[in-house]
Amino acid sequence: MSRIQETPITMVSEETVPHNMKAHLAAIADETEILPREAALQAVTQNWLEKVRLFRDQTSALRMVQEPKLCREDPRGAILLTCSGSLIVLGPQNGKGTRSFEYASISLRKDVPDLARSEEAWLEEDAETGRIARFGGALVTRSSEILSIATFEEELPWTDQKERLRQGAIFLTNSFLQANRTINSCREHGSCREHGPERFTLRSMVQYVATRNELTQDKTRDIILDYLTMVETGVLLGERVSLGPLGAVHLHLRHPQKARMGRHPGTGEEILIPAKPRRAIPRVSFSSRLKASTLELPQERIEELLRREAGE
Repeated sequence: MSRIQETPITMVSEETVPHNMKAHLAAIADETEILPREAALQAVTQNWLEKVRLFRDQTSALRMVQEPKLCREDPRGAILLTCSGSLIVLGPQNGKGTRSFEYASISLRKDVPDLARSEEAWLEEDAETGRIARFGGALVTRSSEILSIATFEEELPWTDQKERLRQGAIFLTNSFLQANRTINSCREHGSCREHGPERFTLRSMVQYVATRNELTQDKTRDIILDYLTMVETGVLLGERVSLGPLGAVHLHLRHPQKARMGRHPGTGEEILIPAKPRRAIPRVSFSSRLKASTLELPQERIEELLRREAGE
């Protein structure tokens, strides 16, 4: 088997896509039915590069380190990115020598990933960039060749590792799906300028959470709606309700306002703004962690948000 040319993930660009990957991307482009073929190949290549960038940025934000190899007996957790764009999340090794395992195969031909999970899996051999990884105790016994391995500093507690892995898995899986929608839109519209519909709806999130936790969608929806109802109830009772890592939601009291003259924002006509009594309004206080994460957003993502806002 030919070995993928190893290119440091921080240096991957369209000009430095490994030679073997170009053949793989060309095969995917042929399946997209995008015409002309040059446009298909460019779209697929940009999709792959976007996934590489997302992986690099998110693992960096989680204070993970890139390493060329993860030894079979290494107790640290890790996230592996394969050359085909799939994700493998390995939990820290427990006292029995096994670890949690999550495989997300994010295909360009599907809206949701195929997830395979196990709580007692292990590496059959050392995982190394440029080589196939093999696993025991899981439905998926081998991966495609590994492009990058992100793990943790050795002194990081396993509880912190597990939380960062959970965040990374959810963020990257959904980010990769969002990147795939560009290809799906190209396929439908014959160009690469369209964007797919927003997928962070209650229905799509219920479907994802249900699949990831091996629950039925009905049960998952009931749990999520119960949680949201509890949040709403707490707010209406005047409590400050925690939203976990997002922050907290609470009621803010506004002082009464006297009637006053103002101008209609559309016509500029002078109008009477009626008096308003003392009232309560909901307010969200975002956590310092979320604020810090938004400040660390890469410039490419900010530019994408600006394009969406402008309706491009």
